[in-house]
Amino acid sequence: MLGTFCAITLKGRDVNSASEERSPILEATGLSKVFVDQLGFLGRGGERAVRAVQDFNLALERGSTVGLVGESGCGKSTVARMLMLLEAPTEGGIRLNGELLDHFDRNAVRKFRRSVQMVFQDPYASINPAMSVGEAVAEPLLLQRRDLSAKERRKIVIDRLEDVGLGESDLGRRSTDFSGGQLQRIGIARALTLEPSVLICDEPVSALDVSIQAHVLNLLKDIQKRLELSVLFISHDLSVVRYLCDNIAVMYLGRIVEEGPTNLILSSPAHPYTQALVSSEPSIDPEPEAGSTRIILQGELPDPANPPSGCPFRTRCWKAEEKCAEQRPERHLIDVGHHVACHLANAS
Repeated sequence: MLGTFCAITLKGRDVNSASEERSPILEATGLSKVFVDQLGFLGRGGERAVRAVQDFNLALERGSTVGLVGESGCGKSTVARMLMLLEAPTEGGIRLNGELLDHFDRNAVRKFRRSVQMVFQDPYASINPAMSVGEAVAEPLLLQRRDLSAKERRKIVIDRLEDVGLGESDLGRRSTDFSGGQLQRIGIARALTLEPSVLICDEPVSALDVSIQAHVLNLLKDIQKRLELSVLFISHDLSVVRYLCDNIAVMYLGRIVEEGPTNLILSSPAHPYTQALVSSEPSIDPEPEAGSTRIILQGELPDPANPPSGCPFRTRCWKAEEKCAEQRPERHLIDVGHHVACHLANAS
């Protein structure tokens, strides 16, 4: 239930019914975010509207992991901030357990954050160096569970630290005593203290050494399975998404251009942008498959304040035709669960 709490161990959740398990727990419908920039000195040059996210839709089912991928600057982190109610969308709505959220209702936001927590990209910046580890992990409890005694809070904090491979002996230590991988584990422990139903992970391993990434990813995967968490995993690394995620949504210039099951999208990408991303994924195979070619995109992301007409990807697309400049492609189904927004992608 939203707003309830009990101490957890990694044994899994009770599921009331099969229908509840399959229904979306977190939904976003038509989310858009427009930032207004002031141009010139002290804004005397006028304003321009930057369309960071446009018509974003998400249906995150219970116990599933969805990967949101795309280049830096495509709007992924803005989506995360809107889903965490840190940014109010310009348009669209967010539902948790079917209930529409109001960004300006403080009680609703407070209740929402018991069920939806976030793991941030930079573990060094997300843990306050002035706090001990025990204080940092206990902070959500102090904000949300003021009915708990100090003894009860301490037990929960120790349990969460043990869940991520740390323990009671670490309570009094400072963030400067830990490596980046250990700090990210502490960040995960903190996110679990309120027993959330949803975790939003914004590039949680991109700041870590490759040798440490695997440990954190295995930890996240284990926690997700045992607690039956729903996870939105934001990344630009397809190998990480391939390992963790059930489904993928590919984002370009603030819009979703392709989405579907992970194996299907990565083995048979339909959108040219997705094809370029997949072709750039490193391979350990010294002899790549016959016909496989690395696609190198030309140019940079267009200015989101002045996007191209028609298909936003057409200025970098090697397949673009005249109609791509005239009409923006609508999202359509080309295979079971596989949607794409491209004029040139047809159903199989």
